Amino acid sequence: MEQTKRPARFVLAWILLLIVVTLNSSCTPSGDSVTAGEITQTGEIDTSTGQPITPGVSVPDGYYAEQIKTIAGNSTCASYSWSGRGKAPAAYIKGMALTYARSYCRLKTTEAAPTNLINILGGRAGSSTTDALALYASTFSSLSMDVNNAGVGPLRSLYTLGIGLGMRESSGKYCEGRDMSASNTSANTAEAGMFQTSYDSIGASAELTNLYNEYKANPNNCFLDTFKVGVSCGSSSIAGSGAGADYQAFNKSCPAFAAEYAMVMLRVRRNHYGPINRKEAEVTTSCNQMLKSVETFIENDLNSCADIML
Repeated sequence: MEQTKRPARFVLAWILLLIVVTLNSSCTPSGDSVTAGEITQTGEIDTSTGQPITPGVSVPDGYYAEQIKTIAGNSTCASYSWSGRGKAPAAYIKGMALTYARSYCRLKTTEAAPTNLINILGGRAGSSTTDALALYASTFSSLSMDVNNAGVGPLRSLYTLGIGLGMRESSGKYCEGRDMSASNTSANTAEAGMFQTSYDSIGASAELTNLYNEYKANPNNCFLDTFKVGVSCGSSSIAGSGAGADYQAFNKSCPAFAAEYAMVMLRVRRNHYGPINRKEAEVTTSCNQMLKSVETFIENDLNSCADIML
C-alpha cells in the first residue's frame, strides 16, 4: 500500500505547485502597472484638502481655476491694506490672480516663439516715457523685482504694479463707470472699468485690438463670475454711443479683458493713467509673492493652462 500512495502524493504536489505558479503569474504587474507603494505624486497640492494630487486622476472642469483662487484668497496680498483704499475686494485679488495665470500661460505656451503680445507684456523695461516698468524702475530695484530680463520677471512685476493701479483707479471694482467729475465725457474718451481706460487708447498697439477681438469672441472667459463676488455696482451710465460706448460696456462686463488690456497699456502708453504718472500706484511684495505662488502651481501641472486660457 505504501508504494501506491507515493505516486499519488507526488502527483498532488505537482498539481499544487502548478496552482501557485499560475496565481503568481496573474498577480504580477505588467510594465505599465502600479503596485501598492509605487504611486508617485506630481508635487502639486490640492489646496482645498492639503493632499498631493495623484497623476492620472481626472479633475473636474474649473478645478485649476478654483485652486488659483484659493491661493490668492489665502495670500497676504488679499489682506493688504492699500493706502487711501483699505483692503481690496477678495474678488479683485482672485480675479487678478486668474488673469495673471492666463498671461503666464500665454508666455509658457509660446516660449519657443513668443507672440507680439508676450513680447510686450514680458519684455524688458523700455523707455520711461511710454513704459510704466521703466518709470517705476527704482521702486522695482529696491524690492528686488526684475524688469530688465525679458520673460516672467517683467510680467510678474507688471501685474504687481497693475494690481496697485486697479486699487487706485477703482478700489478693485470691475464695474466702475466713468469719473462723473471729469471733463472727458464723449464715447471715445470716457473711462470705464477697473483701470479706467478709454476707447481712444486702442490705437496705441495692434495687440490692443487683437485682445479686444479675442475676448469679444470668447465672452464666457472674462472671469466675471470671479470678479463680481461680493461687489456691488452702482448705476453708471455709458457715455455717448457707437464703438466707444460699446467699449465702455465691454470693459465693465469683461474684467479679464480690462486687466490684460491695461497691462499692455502700461507697457506702451503708461501716461494714460494718472496714478502711474504721479507714481501713486503701490507696488507690494505681498502681491508679487502671491503671483509667484500662482506660477509654482502652474509649473507643477501645465495642464492647468487648458483651464485658464481662452
